[in-house]
Amino acid sequence: MTVTIHVNPKLTADELFAFYERNDICEVGFGKDTAAKILEYPHLIVAARADDELIGLARATFDGLSAHIMEFSLDLRYQGGSPKYANGSLLEADERCVGKSLGECLLRELEAMGATFITGYIVADCEEAFYASLGFKENEGHVVYHLDKRPYVLAT
Repeated sequence: MTVTIHVNPKLTADELFAFYERNDICEVGFGKDTAAKILEYPHLIVAARADDELIGLARATFDGLSAHIMEFSLDLRYQGGSPKYANGSLLEADERCVGKSLGECLLRELEAMGATFITGYIVADCEEAFYASLGFKENEGHVVYHLDKRPYVLAT
């Protein structure tokens, strides 16, 4: 099986939603039409495919100076290890280095666009090693504030 990385690929709503469903990614809770809205708005998308199947997705917003990683998902079959959460939107392992290749491509593209500050939120005690492998470090002294009105969070 050959894995290829694509910048701003043409993804269909069906293909994206099937990937989310297969990997228990939280956007499934919104339904296909809402989850597919990410395909309508301008931002950088980098995708990994194995043959013709979508197996990884990273996307970031960019304002001309700073960028923020909005999603970094990798098919569980390509992560390996013994995942604690078994959720494709958490990179708990990257035994085949597909996630690293995807991340390196995303970072190269953002830097080429002019990004000088790139952030991403991660799950503590889960994703640190993966993000550190890409050169990220904790932004000490900063606290994240948020409003969370996602339907699957409100329902619990």
